[in-house]
Amino acid sequence: MNKMVKRGLVLGLIVLLVSAVTIYFTIDLKALASLDHFKLSSLFLAVLALTVGLFFDGRRLQRLVKMVGYDLSLQAVLRVIFSNYFMALLTPGASGGAVAQVLILKSYGIPLMEATPIVLVRTIFSILFLIVMLPLVVWQTDVTIPYISQGMLLTLSFLAVFSLLLVMYLLQTKFVRSLIYQLGKRLHTTSPKSLLVKLDRLNEGLGLLYKHPRDSFLVFIESGLSLLALYCIGPALMFAFTGDLPLVTLLGYMIVLNLILYFAPTPGGTGVAEGLFIVLFGGFVPAGTIGLIAVAWRLVAEYIPFLIGMYAVLTLYGAQFIAKASKDTEANS
Repeated sequence: MNKMVKRGLVLGLIVLLVSAVTIYFTIDLKALASLDHFKLSSLFLAVLALTVGLFFDGRRLQRLVKMVGYDLSLQAVLRVIFSNYFMALLTPGASGGAVAQVLILKSYGIPLMEATPIVLVRTIFSILFLIVMLPLVVWQTDVTIPYISQGMLLTLSFLAVFSLLLVMYLLQTKFVRSLIYQLGKRLHTTSPKSLLVKLDRLNEGLGLLYKHPRDSFLVFIESGLSLLALYCIGPALMFAFTGDLPLVTLLGYMIVLNLILYFAPTPGGTGVAEGLFIVLFGGFVPAGTIGLIAVAWRLVAEYIPFLIGMYAVLTLYGAQFIAKASKDTEANS
């Protein structure tokens, strides 16, 4: 049996187990029975939020492709986006999503040397938006960390923004290039040349931003609009059980949650996402409902796009595409 097929089956079992455990340990049937209303329109709002998020994601992808001198049809854009959902959920740290995007862009005539920076920029801008929003999240919400004051947390969030911008600059200097080469010589697990190749790929993506400042700014805005729309899926589902929701606070918590998920070791953040969702949002909804909402959130935000991506990849490119993406992911890890 193909390695990725086995991985998919294991992931499916893990998703079912995590969902069942999440609901079992959080549901309160008596509390649910006492609820006097359930807004079915919340499901429509969640799907609408997903659609808007995908729209702006597609717009930024088309703009990035034009920045390197190519055009991408709507059909191609959808295939790239949904392939990312599909492969990202199958691999730890969502690493397979980037490889899948590059391979599909290549199949539409965009060379690897151009496709790689496009995918890198998409990822960089997503992370950059989350980090840039951190000071606002700390300022506008009551996010707290034990033993750290609100003022210190705000200072640390500003330092995170400054550090990211500084790193983006330093990566293009000869000093960092020499440092990485020397590090590669000391590490026996990888060669200095392979590290420099990865650095060059990253700098190609950053160079694309500097060459097109206006378009880069628009891509950043579209990245933010896409993420904010996708982060509205959870609050939309909470709306089914209560209408008294502080949307700004909820979006702030969603930013924190998704920033953490970028570093989750499990495929697609499965298990970590549900647990964080329950911890962060349990106090905003009636008792006994948070587990159901967490599972519904993952279903709309991740699992439905995953299934669409699986259909698109398997029917258009066959199982060999998954095998190649898996091989490339392991080679780049």
